[in-house]
Amino acid sequence: MSDEHDFEFRVESRLTSHGVYVDEVVDEGDGYSLTYESVNVENQGMIPHREVGRVINVFRDLHDDDWSGARIEAEVMDFDGNELGTWHVEAEWIDRLHNGDLSEIEFSQKVIETIEPVEEPPEGE
Repeated sequence: MSDEHDFEFRVESRLTSHGVYVDEVVDEGDGYSLTYESVNVENQGMIPHREVGRVINVFRDLHDDDWSGARIEAEVMDFDGNELGTWHVEAEWIDRLHNGDLSEIEFSQKVIETIEPVEEPPEGE
């Protein structure tokens, strides 16, 4: 099993118990692209903030303590294959968090601000 497949398997294994079903994790060299399905959809399809935190923490846990971070871009789907939205985290934010230049609350706020829900089409279309 290649390192990339091993990493994807470890991400998937850790998130499944939290209702996050990973479709794909791609190591893009300078960051990761992730697509997953969520069973924890809140309030008519909103991406759960706690779930975003769990995903990021799995990436953090699977790297060494001195990891300076990587950009993580996520696309979130429901079980019917409908896109709920996207979110991302910048490598710099992870690095600043690990160095103590950014608190957990400040870090979380930055990530939450990146959540882009899919716009619902106007009724009748």
